Order: sequence, then C-alpha cells, then structure tokens
Amino acid sequence: MNRNRKTKRIIWAGAMVVAVFVLGTILWKRRFHDYTPAAAVLDLRAGFEARHAPVPAKQFLELRYGPQTDPANRRAAFIDFFNAGHIEGLYLIVGNRTDPRTRKGIADVAQILRDYRGNMSPDEKKALADHFNSEAGRAQVQAATASYQSKSARYRAVTAPVINELLTTLAAIQNQ
Repeated sequence: MNRNRKTKRIIWAGAMVVAVFVLGTILWKRRFHDYTPAAAVLDLRAGFEARHAPVPAKQFLELRYGPQTDPANRRAAFIDFFNAGHIEGLYLIVGNRTDPRTRKGIADVAQILRDYRGNMSPDEKKALADHFNSEAGRAQVQAATASYQSKSARYRAVTAPVINELLTTLAAIQNQ
C-alpha cells in the first residue's frame, strides 16, 4: 500500500512538472513569439558581459553575433532587429526609461545602424534586400511593426532614433 501511494505521488509530481512546462511554453510563445529561451539566454549573457564596455551596444553585437567585420554576422544582427520577440525583450529592458544611460545606448545603436548602412557592400545590400523581399522577410517586418506599434507612445518616442535608422536602411536596400 505504501508503495502504491509513493507511485501516485511521483505520477502526480510528474504531471505537475509537465503542466507547468506546457503553461510556461504557451505563455512564452504568446509573449515572445519565435524568440526562443536559448536565444534569450545568449542575449542576456552578451548583455551582461557588455554592460561596462565603452560602447555596450557594439560589444553586445560582437559577443552575440560574432565579429562585426564579418558581413554574415552584421546581416544576422540587422535581421534580428526585426525579431518581434527581441522587441518584446527590449521593451522589458527599456520600457519607458528616459535616463541618460538609456538614451546614450539608444543613440549608440542608432549610430551603429547608420555606420552599417554607410559601409554596406553591394553584396550585403542585395542579401538583405533578398531577405526582406521574401515572404518570410515581409512577414517578419509586419510582425515586428505590429509588436512595436503595440508598445506605449513613450517607449516608441525613446526608441525612435533606432527605428528611424532601421527604416532608412530598409529603404536604402530596397533600391537594389
């Protein structure tokens, strides 16, 4: 009888673990879309390591995507700016903050994007244009836009310099 009770408790505990996992997965997917917990861990690790760098945003990109001298790494980083899950994560980090450190970080990211656009090779522009002109690329931009537009006006105002550079870059590559 004691063995039967122990087995029931183990089964019950296992069922609870599975239920918590399923619920957590559903809530995660609802909030962060295709942004995986593994990608979030990589982002958090890179962000934590880059926080005291002279230009944390630049160091973050290096740590997260690899050397930014490699066009493939720059492309991956740029495309990830349109990841709706990233937008959710950044909203959790930035929220409605307007402190000088947050504004500097946003200005740094905007400058990185401006520099990227100015230094892109024709092949890089074509690769990005091909991505964003594809069905998947258009869907990614639409999802990112919807996610961004759902945020507070204050958040959109704070992050406007980055959004301006992203859209300017998209416009520049569409002329390819």
